Amino acid sequence: MVVAKYISVLLHPFICGTLAFLLILSKSYVTFPQYLFIILIAIAAIVVFPAIHVMTMKRKGQTVSLDIPERKKRISPFIFSIFIYIIALFLLWVVSAPRAVLVLMWAYAFNTIVATLITKYWKISIHGMALGGPIAALGQAVAPVYYWGLIFVIPITYSRVRLKAHTPEQVVAGFALGFILTIIHFKLLG
Repeated sequence: MVVAKYISVLLHPFICGTLAFLLILSKSYVTFPQYLFIILIAIAAIVVFPAIHVMTMKRKGQTVSLDIPERKKRISPFIFSIFIYIIALFLLWVVSAPRAVLVLMWAYAFNTIVATLITKYWKISIHGMALGGPIAALGQAVAPVYYWGLIFVIPITYSRVRLKAHTPEQVVAGFALGFILTIIHFKLLG
């Protein structure tokens, strides 16, 4: 159980998303002030605001855990995150962020809309989606070697199933959906 918890933390959506934006920016030509602004926007959108929303839900007793195990209670933070991603996308566009950064933020917004629709009926894994999406983005925007990250579907599936957060199908479906949708975004918009 301890190993599963560590894997779940190391492959957490906040960490995977932050790393994806950092690595994409490392291959982009931006000024240092622009770099800082882009990173601050990305981290605020994919980590800070969603975390505050979920912590507020937990504090108010609206969920039993920060993972929000109750399927129907995930809709509110998803909708909140979509709103934040769209604001972040606009701010990134205003500061002329690199195209790959814009496409990745768009993917976050669009993919979360899809996850919200699915979540009304089935508890798809956000850990899976938030790992598959960044791997696809890095493979498209930085270097194909990042596709080797596909092997992480095994530990994230083990982790989420062992922690009784999801079934194997929910994790693999989340991973595949995040990966495929993000590839499509980069092919169409990148």
